[in-house]
Amino acid sequence: MKTVFANRAYLVFYYIVSLYPFPVETNRRECFLLQTEFGEKGGLLYGTSDQTACRRMSKVLARFCINFYSTAFELARRLAGPMLASVGRSKGWNLDERQKMPRVVRDCRSRSTVWVHAASLGEVKLLLQFLEMLEARNPDDCYVVTATSASGVEYLERMKRPSIVAIGFLPLDTLPLMKSLVRNFRVSRLWLLETELWPSMLWACFSTGIPVGIANARIEEKSFAHYRRFGPVVRLLLERLDVVLAQNETYRQRFLELGVRPETLHIVGNIKGNIRIGRPAAGERLKLRRSMNISGQDVVVTAGCLHQGEGVVIRRCLDELSRRGRRCKCIIVPRHLEESPGITGELGGPALRLSDTVTNEDWDLCIVEKLGILEAMYRIADAAVVGGTFVNIGGHNVWEPARFGIPVFFGPNYHAQSSGCERLLAFGVGFTVADGEELAGSLERTLWVDTEKFAHAEALFAENSNQQRSVVEPLIP
Repeated sequence: MKTVFANRAYLVFYYIVSLYPFPVETNRRECFLLQTEFGEKGGLLYGTSDQTACRRMSKVLARFCINFYSTAFELARRLAGPMLASVGRSKGWNLDERQKMPRVVRDCRSRSTVWVHAASLGEVKLLLQFLEMLEARNPDDCYVVTATSASGVEYLERMKRPSIVAIGFLPLDTLPLMKSLVRNFRVSRLWLLETELWPSMLWACFSTGIPVGIANARIEEKSFAHYRRFGPVVRLLLERLDVVLAQNETYRQRFLELGVRPETLHIVGNIKGNIRIGRPAAGERLKLRRSMNISGQDVVVTAGCLHQGEGVVIRRCLDELSRRGRRCKCIIVPRHLEESPGITGELGGPALRLSDTVTNEDWDLCIVEKLGILEAMYRIADAAVVGGTFVNIGGHNVWEPARFGIPVFFGPNYHAQSSGCERLLAFGVGFTVADGEELAGSLERTLWVDTEKFAHAEALFAENSNQQRSVVEPLIP
């Protein structure tokens, strides 16, 4: 009875998943577990070696799992989609857009097309930075770029580069939608940023021979434990990756344990730090400043990604600078717009609240309550304060301001950005402070007292960063 059941189960599995050839390797422990389940002389395993039987069964199970996942997702999309559409529109889920192909912005029929995907706004900014490296490595390629979040797609639309030919949401992760994207744009390669592993997306590429790589690859401890629960399927997908640019040795070891082949793994550090350092063009910077009624002589400090609880630090800093006779304009960009009233209350005193980056009013302190303008506010600044570091958040991307060649200040709680912060500190272009008074003193030394020291440190930092880019680019196929 057991043999008959095993054979019939195998036939059902094989019928469902026989469309896609997928070579696999596995280990002897998995063979033993499968033998324990099915019996040494039962059904599928009868008459075969341990390793051969295990490879065959692993292939079948992996195909079944991925196809079952995709089929269930596709059925849900087709059956529940119309019902959820109206709800999704009211809640901002963008379900309609997630069932369509990315919007074409330029013709690319005569060029090789590379698909590059990132999750949310932070990863999308990294995507555009990585795109510069891809363009330098393969200047004739064009790019389809997708994001998971609405803010990421909006940023791609606003900051699109000439090499980008299509922009949109990542389609829902079903094989029909993913295969349509690959086919419609004749994708020749897929790049994923950090850890965006979608089974149907990967399967659609691997089953048609499209190579897949991961840039700035990382797997945090919680995600690592989650992936290990789906070990065989994850292994079958990850072993097909042809290049993984890992941030550090810890992440490299995790990818190895999940099945990535050693020869495809390279430790390159955090690509966020592989940036071109330099001040913005003078004309562009002056134009942005004039739009906010800032003169060329004004000293501007931008406090970006500020959280509630950090407004008091900025207030004490500005009061201390005023007491020392140092005048500056301070721009506040909240991390979350809903925290803006709380931050405004903490700042006290007069603060101009803007919904855009244009004003004719005179001001010394303003809060810009608009998404997607942080880069522009860093671009016009003489110094930056990175939020999330004076409260127990762990900090935000310090490379966003550092790329413009300005000093970057942050509080003691930067554990989520430790590698970047430590590198800035080591080169003398980043400064950690404990509170508002210490921030004021550090700003005074850097911007008014010892400007030559920072200029020298910044020159060395820029040279080092450009050398690091030359290490990463040759690893890009």
